[in-house]
Amino acid sequence: MVEGIHTTPNMARNTQGEREERIVDIYATSESLGDQHQDYVGTEESSNTLGTVRSQQPDPVSPPRWPIKAVVVLLVLLSVALLAGLLWLAVQHKTVCMDRDLDQHHQRLENVTEQHKTVCMDRDVEQLLQRLKNVTEQRDSLLCKQDCPGGWDKFGCKCYNYSSERGSWSKIRESCVSHRADLVVVDSEEEMDFINSRYGGNIWLGATYEASEGLWRWVDGTVLSADNPYWRRGKLDGGKGKNCLRRVMEQTNYKWTDESCEAKYHRLCEYNLMK
Repeated sequence: MVEGIHTTPNMARNTQGEREERIVDIYATSESLGDQHQDYVGTEESSNTLGTVRSQQPDPVSPPRWPIKAVVVLLVLLSVALLAGLLWLAVQHKTVCMDRDLDQHHQRLENVTEQHKTVCMDRDVEQLLQRLKNVTEQRDSLLCKQDCPGGWDKFGCKCYNYSSERGSWSKIRESCVSHRADLVVVDSEEEMDFINSRYGGNIWLGATYEASEGLWRWVDGTVLSADNPYWRRGKLDGGKGKNCLRRVMEQTNYKWTDESCEAKYHRLCEYNLMK
């Protein structure tokens, strides 16, 4: 019992002592926390003060952003304007080139069209001439099949009438014209051979000398060449006033010679069936 009694007060004292120590520790901890709070508060206040001081100091100068944007926008607008100008020039150049090409094309087309028209016209003219020639030949063929009237001889497409009637060149021609004919016009060697073999004597031929022109012409208007092989002695006599043509016997062959138109020779008329 005595031990128990004495033991209890000691335990009480120990417990009380532990409480006191805990209280001391709590106070110590509280003071420590207070000091730390004060330090924190002081630190925050110092920070706020420093921030205030810093905020009061002027910021370093930085370039304004709005002018840079304006410059960029201006450059963009200039680029767009230049691009539009280049596009406009390109379109104008292309339009000019197209107009020039179209003009050249039109000119070439007109040239080709004119050439085509010329070729077509030439071809049409040739075809018409060929048709006319064919029709003429057919007509001549039909006309040449006609018979000459009585007293007239036929050679080719001509009819001939010989008369022993004698007269001047002009009178003999008038006689031929009265029979709807004219003096003989020799168109070929074959015709001359026919006349020479069929009709004899000295006869007038239908050619005269035009002193104003210096040419011999047949009555149908064609020219009689001065170097014709039928001329006697190969050339004209050229006597004064010998302006009419007659046939003359030269040895064994008939030739032509110039003669006075007033001389009197036989008549040989002809007319063409195709006229």
